Amino acid sequence: MKKITERDLNFVIDNGIIDTADVLNQMENMKREQILKEHANEIKQYSDGWYVIIKDKTQKNGRYRNKRKTKEQAEDLLVQYYRDLEKREVETNEAKTLEELFYEFMEYKKTKVAHDTVRRMMSDWKKFYAPRKWFINKPFKQITKIDVDNFLDDVASQDGGIQNKAYCNMKGILKQTFEYAVDAEYIEKSPYRDRVNRKKIIPTRKKPSEEEVFTEREKSLLFSDMKRRLTKKPTNSIPLAIMLDFETGLRIGELLSLKETDILKDKNNVYKIHICRQVVKKHDMSDINNIKGNIWTVADYTKSDCGDRYVPLTPKALEYIKRIIDINKQNKVYNDDYLFLTKEGTLITESAVDSQLRNACDKVGIPRRSMHKIRKTYTSTLFAKDVSVTIISKLLGHADETTTLKYYLFNVEDSQETDAIVLNALSNTNTKVRL
Repeated sequence: MKKITERDLNFVIDNGIIDTADVLNQMENMKREQILKEHANEIKQYSDGWYVIIKDKTQKNGRYRNKRKTKEQAEDLLVQYYRDLEKREVETNEAKTLEELFYEFMEYKKTKVAHDTVRRMMSDWKKFYAPRKWFINKPFKQITKIDVDNFLDDVASQDGGIQNKAYCNMKGILKQTFEYAVDAEYIEKSPYRDRVNRKKIIPTRKKPSEEEVFTEREKSLLFSDMKRRLTKKPTNSIPLAIMLDFETGLRIGELLSLKETDILKDKNNVYKIHICRQVVKKHDMSDINNIKGNIWTVADYTKSDCGDRYVPLTPKALEYIKRIIDINKQNKVYNDDYLFLTKEGTLITESAVDSQLRNACDKVGIPRRSMHKIRKTYTSTLFAKDVSVTIISKLLGHADETTTLKYYLFNVEDSQETDAIVLNALSNTNTKVRL
């Protein structure tokens, strides 16, 4: 039932629609009927009278229990209990700080989104909000648009500045918290707005290619070390996982959750691999201030709906997969058709793969890079070979092409090769202008 506000009451009184006493009487009767309807099962009749029994953690034994002689008296007691409770809640909400509202919101949020999202939001809260006590300790109902302006401006003006992406994530916390307050009917309108001078925000610039992708020379050096590792330890399939990723561009969680049964041949006799699951990390969320990684597990879904897709396999990819299957047979391990298994039959972890990749980079003398940089190398290589962004985006499982264009396309040539390509293009008089 929607609460009748003071504004509603004043309107009907000021316009002579109904007298004050009648309005108050109707409101009281409506609330009484609603309480009795919603909590009828909390009144019980026993041989010695009528009992009101309500679950209440603040009471001894976790419940409120009281007896009355008649049913009407029990109903009066029940109604009074919930009227008093409502009054206490109103008083509590009036004094509730923004910090208290945020933690209430996060308890709700953690049941709706991925654990990593909650972990990131908590990290941003501790970094940007917690130090600004003057803002978060203020009762949230008293926070004005000017307060929000001052807070956001303070964050944007901090020493060292703030990158645009970090700023957007940070301010999103405030926006969502007040949206929650509106949805919970604590307030009618949110005071959130963003009027910060954009010149104070550091633009998020694309990182240089040499930090984001492997060049052909670096890839060749890396593969030489992967082959050395396989020769030294033939039962280790992690080098093959790294090499396979250069041929498929999968997220590491997708790669490590692959099964032999995911390999299919279409009507044109093209081998493809079905990407339909991922390895995810479940967190212990019992203490939201101290979120801990718990266990790795396989989820039968991808990062987004677009993530469920089919990726064509090159002859090299098929060769790597065959060798992986042979290693599992040699190790005599089997686990529901999964490809990447330890000698004990458990799934190989992301950290184990990333560790070998970093070690290999050090070994061959190239900058350390993560498995995600292989995914960007795959993307950039396809684009350099004139594969359209539309096709690449679908292969990557991106929801839209903007993500592919903005974050995944880099130059895979080194500086010398890049100069040669540019000079060759400029000196070619037969080059046609394409519109």
